[in-house]
Amino acid sequence: MNIKKILSSRKVRYGSVATVLTAAFLAAVVLINVIATVLVERFPLKVDLTEGGIFQLTDDSINFLRELDKDVEITVLADEKTWTSSGTYFVQAVEVINQYAQYSSHVTVSYVDIVKNPTFVSRYPALNLVSNQILVTSGDRSRVVNYTDLFNVENYYVTSSKAEQVMTAALMYATSDDLTKVSLLTGFEEQDSSGIVSLLEKNNYLVTSQNLVTEDIDPEADMAILVAPARDLDADILKKLDTFLNNGGKYGKHLLYFADTAQGELPNLDAFLREWGIGVESGVVFQTDATKIFNYSPYFSLVDYADEVFAEKFTSRNIYPIMPYARPLTQLFTERNGFSTQVILQFGEKAGVLPADAGQDYQVTEDDIRGPIPAAIISSKIEYEGLDRKVSNVVVVGSTLSIDNSLLESTAVNNGEYYINMVNQLTERGDTISIAPKSFGGEALNINQQQTNTLMIVFVVLVPVATLAAGLVVWLRRRHK
Repeated sequence: MNIKKILSSRKVRYGSVATVLTAAFLAAVVLINVIATVLVERFPLKVDLTEGGIFQLTDDSINFLRELDKDVEITVLADEKTWTSSGTYFVQAVEVINQYAQYSSHVTVSYVDIVKNPTFVSRYPALNLVSNQILVTSGDRSRVVNYTDLFNVENYYVTSSKAEQVMTAALMYATSDDLTKVSLLTGFEEQDSSGIVSLLEKNNYLVTSQNLVTEDIDPEADMAILVAPARDLDADILKKLDTFLNNGGKYGKHLLYFADTAQGELPNLDAFLREWGIGVESGVVFQTDATKIFNYSPYFSLVDYADEVFAEKFTSRNIYPIMPYARPLTQLFTERNGFSTQVILQFGEKAGVLPADAGQDYQVTEDDIRGPIPAAIISSKIEYEGLDRKVSNVVVVGSTLSIDNSLLESTAVNNGEYYINMVNQLTERGDTISIAPKSFGGEALNINQQQTNTLMIVFVVLVPVATLAAGLVVWLRRRHK
């Protein structure tokens, strides 16, 4: 066999060239894939074709990241593959989280399995870190996000994603130079305030609890919140409220007060609020308009926006707040002695008030129907120093249940967005971003009592009767053939 002749043959030469070209092509494909993978991981090159862009950051977050000038570390305390294999919800969360590093060179994202790497937790002993949390740090400031905070859950089902909303807020908190302070007033057996506190903290407010009996209200706080005290405030305590709101004649302070049907008589506090033009009455508001009733209860009533001042930036104008078991309010005057009052939320014309002493056999009469009834009123104390306008505000809301955490996080009602918009505008927060939750599927079916009754009649009565009638006609016709 002539080896030299075989190797120099045309067949071998062409085969060698083909082999080399194939190898080069395969190498090029592998190289392109590697480069593409690196680029996709580092830069936002993916195209999100889902309705609503659930895997894509909004322009508000992107603009914030492009202006970011501080280094931020995002550490997910879990293995990335474990998260992405846990379901669609976590895949979406991972895609959103990873994009923060793609839009800013100041942001790094890493995944640490603290079961395999327990020494990481020891670096943050005060935070009590556990698996599946997300740690956002910048310098000495940090924010811990629980994985449950990334999603809206209703009736044990995940309805939408808050991943972008929560993560952008965490980055803003970690990089903020100065947080707006809010004082939560205690000392008089107040109702639960955990819902409003959680809402404010998630939106980067610094909330501190202060006992009115032993402390003055922090003069550096922009707002104070009082949630349905069970005992009345005496003259010395009310003077602390006056001092805070007057602010040495500079004004610019705000009090947010929530009333509750469980409260007894509070003559001192009621007199203080009347000076601001707001009356808090006894009894409980009920609703007779089926289009306003929520959850089959006449005491769970949706309210209308009586004024646009805190509703102009809403992502959805077709969703309304709900005021469960609310006390009726009264606007005592519109203008008087430097005070100006305005109804901002109200129950409709078919709303009524059940007397506080009504028994179980009480029969509602036409006299009890007295809507529209104010659900929330703002009173402003205004003074002018030359051309400069100075103002402090007192806002009274008739329902403590309206700040229950389940309602503040619900996408079926607008309590959370309304209250945070209110506080943002009163405290003149300019560093806020409003990001709507992103639905994984269809929109929530937000229907009132009247619509519920109509659907029930159609599908429970009319459709079965029509089906039975059609079957009976067919049976009779076949029988007589």
